[in-house]
Amino acid sequence: MPVRVICNPVHAAHVPPHEVDNGVVVPPWEVPARYDAIRAALAARGGFAFEDAPQLAEDVVCGLHDPGYVAYLRDTSAALAAGEWVMPSVFPFAPGAARGEKARRGTYCFDTFTAITAGTFAAALGGAAAAYRGAELLASEAERTVYALTRPPGHHAEHARCGGYSFLNSAALAAAALSAHGPVAVLDLDVHHGNGTQHLFYARADVLTVSIHGDPAGLFPYFSGFADETGTGAGLGLNVNLPLPLGTDEAGYRPALAAALGRVAAFRPAFLVVPFGTDAHEADPIGGLCLPTGFYAELGAAVRALGLPALVLQEGGYDVATMGECVAAFLGALA
Repeated sequence: MPVRVICNPVHAAHVPPHEVDNGVVVPPWEVPARYDAIRAALAARGGFAFEDAPQLAEDVVCGLHDPGYVAYLRDTSAALAAGEWVMPSVFPFAPGAARGEKARRGTYCFDTFTAITAGTFAAALGGAAAAYRGAELLASEAERTVYALTRPPGHHAEHARCGGYSFLNSAALAAAALSAHGPVAVLDLDVHHGNGTQHLFYARADVLTVSIHGDPAGLFPYFSGFADETGTGAGLGLNVNLPLPLGTDEAGYRPALAAALGRVAAFRPAFLVVPFGTDAHEADPIGGLCLPTGFYAELGAAVRALGLPALVLQEGGYDVATMGECVAAFLGALA
């Protein structure tokens, strides 16, 4: 049976104009061509059935994200004309200080990489719809492996803050939906720590979050993803971070992968959610690890050995020339 690929049909509505890194305006890495490269590689490989995600009501994501934040994303996008964009200039820290529009931008965002455009909210909600549909298919036992092909990414989005190119946390939305049917493990295989997913489940006992990523001492998001962040309250011990030194290759990655899979297996989840990026690839321009293309089939086979119903969601990966082949190899081995 072909693997069902749930696509975000409106992903290309979000076209960021640029990023600002250390005060320098640079071209955006998170572009529509990423999606196109993956879809083309999967179509060429065969064994995948593509379908568009159905529309998702806005109130579904308000169960995960702050309704005021969701309204901000919606209304800001709606107020922009094609080609216009907004990005924070200030980041208020005093409670109740965000009364003006520029203050609200910084209240609801944590970096200067993540511009809102006229099509941002539609694209982000389309990504959430793809994830939610994937969760429905797993929960109903209609499928055991589903892939959500979407952009922009989601795993950096917190309860009420965007950043890291992420606006709505699709992986967390899927995990929250699946948690109504049994315990869920989130295994984040993007090179950047999924601070948003950790933030959303940090005090919960029904969702295990495990992440393998580049050491945040030297890699985005810089403030989250350290090994001593292990959860709190009911979630104490259920947040596992496995940061790796920049430059880690497949030999250095394998022990962390074995540890991550062991923690997932010990939790005995009913479902697995995999926020997946190819940005640990040796050619990725903003990654920092050194995994070769051939390792992604090994990675997919290792996840398959868990024997769990799995929803894979596309997160990062910014070398357009290699990311399609990496995704195809991972999914081919997983399924």
